[in-house]
Amino acid sequence: MKKTMTLLMVGLMLLTASCGQQTRQQIAEIIGRARMKKIEKDINSRIRGMVVPKLKYPDSYQPISTDMSIVTSDMVIYDSQAFLALRDLNRTIEDFNENYANDTTSQEARNELEGIKSMAAVVHDRVEAINKRPIKFEAIDAYHQFYADDRPGHQAKKGYHFIIHKDNRITLLCDHDEFQQVKAFTRQLLNEPPYIAH
Repeated sequence: MKKTMTLLMVGLMLLTASCGQQTRQQIAEIIGRARMKKIEKDINSRIRGMVVPKLKYPDSYQPISTDMSIVTSDMVIYDSQAFLALRDLNRTIEDFNENYANDTTSQEARNELEGIKSMAAVVHDRVEAINKRPIKFEAIDAYHQFYADDRPGHQAKKGYHFIIHKDNRITLLCDHDEFQQVKAFTRQLLNEPPYIAH
């Protein structure tokens, strides 16, 4: 018994010492994997409870898969304020290109460009704030795919990104198409990997 306790204490000391040498990113990954393990049993039923009531034809719901990934504090696209600012900036730039093309001289175009500059400043400020945060585990992204009828007899494949927060709340981030658009825009704008500001 005494030998077992000694071995256990030595093991804990080694584990503590090795944890001290890990980077913040590695610690966030360890916490994230443990969190995924904890929620994997009930995540599909929780998502089902959020999705099915909103469907036009609830009985047609057929889940396909739920893929989970770790969200850390330096991932710009998962910061709710940054996500909304990036999404709105992307839409505004697309609208400007569609409506004004190469016109930068008319008063309307100049007003739109001023609006774009203001929106870009908001994105810049948010990215700067994110860059100053220490890296830590923030949440889990659960990308849920399913089939459901969008009209009688016509089945469509759908996908949504849900965020499972540290306090176990679950919120809808957006549908997969919107997520891909914001991700591509973030990559282009920041000239960096799609999620990270650094």
